[in-house]
Amino acid sequence: MDSATELKQKLRDRYSAARASIKPSAAERKSLRVAANILSLLRRHGSELVLAYHKIGAEADASPLINLLLNFGLGVALPYCREDRSLGIGRILNPHSDLAEGAHGIMEPSDRFKDNIRPNQLSAIVCPGVAFDMARTRLGRGAGYYDRFLREVAGKALVIGCAFDCQISPEPLPRENHDIPMDAVVAETVAFPVGCCPTIKPPETED
Repeated sequence: MDSATELKQKLRDRYSAARASIKPSAAERKSLRVAANILSLLRRHGSELVLAYHKIGAEADASPLINLLLNFGLGVALPYCREDRSLGIGRILNPHSDLAEGAHGIMEPSDRFKDNIRPNQLSAIVCPGVAFDMARTRLGRGAGYYDRFLREVAGKALVIGCAFDCQISPEPLPRENHDIPMDAVVAETVAFPVGCCPTIKPPETED
């Protein structure tokens, strides 16, 4: 294992533990706030079709965001993992009826909704991660699904990293050539670049 791989794994362990330490009731409140923040950014951007996600473990819950997007009349898609280790997508209309449990135990579009849209139709992608930094570098789980998918759509859709405050690294995270930086990173009280999120006051304007 090379030094970059070792460092990434140590950081995954650290930020996974920080995320997992949030009590469920607090995580629920924080997820609601993150969802409201991301919605404000998406509406400012004029996004129409958004790729969200179904959380794994202690990730920020994107279910409130999905409900908000649908309530505001925006399109919602969710990803699924293909056998070739690529990320597929499907647009859904109802998260209660249009999802099924996938091979990895992750809720994903049911078969009739898979691949009913193309990646180039997305106007925004809300991307989970283990950690992010202020330069909008993303540290993922290590499987590479999102890295490969984001290479297809980089520059064509707004890519937003979604996290809790405790997942924002004050120090730069390692970034390799294949790592795609986010266009924005949004947590419950901070967002980068500063000022990108209408519902979060930049530090210099706080009372």
